Amino acid sequence: MGWVLGLGILVAIGGYLISLRLHPFTRCRACRGLATPGRPRGSFYTYAHRRCRRCGGTNRQERLGTRLGLGGHREHLPGRGRGGH
Repeated sequence: MGWVLGLGILVAIGGYLISLRLHPFTRCRACRGLATPGRPRGSFYTYAHRRCRRCGGTNRQERLGTRLGLGGHREHLPGRGRGGH
């Protein structure tokens, strides 16, 4: 019975690592759900906006496993360095 649990844990970990490799980014928690993604609105002049400080206006962040180095080399991530410039 214990080997079934161990096998299940290995499958879950393997699935997470594959998921990190295929999808290394997640949506930015700071600016998700705004009318203009990645650009927080002004409180007084609501037509004004700025880039999000956390994601730089890209509306995405690296997942925790990717930041820890579990998803492969960070410099080889798809789309790294694009957008927000």
